[in-house]
Amino acid sequence: MKNRLKELRKLHHKSQAALARDLGVSRQAVNGFESGKFDPSLEMAFKLAKLFKVSIEDVFIYEAENPMQTLVKRYKKYFGFERFAPKAINVFKFSGHRAEQEGTAQVTPEHLLAGLLADPTSTSARLLHSNGTAVEITTDDHSFEYRGEPRLNQQSKKIVELSLEAVQLEGKKSIGTEHLLWGLVQLAQTDTQINTLMQHYEIDLESLSLQLSEII
Repeated sequence: MKNRLKELRKLHHKSQAALARDLGVSRQAVNGFESGKFDPSLEMAFKLAKLFKVSIEDVFIYEAENPMQTLVKRYKKYFGFERFAPKAINVFKFSGHRAEQEGTAQVTPEHLLAGLLADPTSTSARLLHSNGTAVEITTDDHSFEYRGEPRLNQQSKKIVELSLEAVQLEGKKSIGTEHLLWGLVQLAQTDTQINTLMQHYEIDLESLSLQLSEII
């Protein structure tokens, strides 16, 4: 995958050796990333973006428009559900239903978290329960009915964008519940409101992040 690592490194006046120290890798690894000889892991990609204070798509672009940007644009035009695995679609159906029940105009991260827990057979629910939360979500025959495209607030949009980035970096074609959960966990690292939400659900963020890194 082509990238702008060399350009960003020089803009920040860093040598390959200095960047390698910041990342905890060898200079040869940095050289390999820059040359495109091999791609960084998903975790390393997020680390690079955080280090340069840019989004992942600002690191891995460089032709007129790369597939990641196209995918994000497709999402922003709402939704292209063919990109989502069936259980991930159910997350949005449930979270939209929950928002409607509460009389709120938009789907919030708390609605998405409830959706990630709603199906106990989903990867996201299993991971959340194995990492601290004891919350069980009650569902009924109408919980997963389609009610049109969900209206997401800004935080929820960011969560989905992060999940799209994860899928693109993996080279996969569809977004699963684990990718949506990854987006939620990533945003919780910088968003105090979402971090507090995760604490309220008694979720061990560090352990959950490690497990997600192993399967994504």
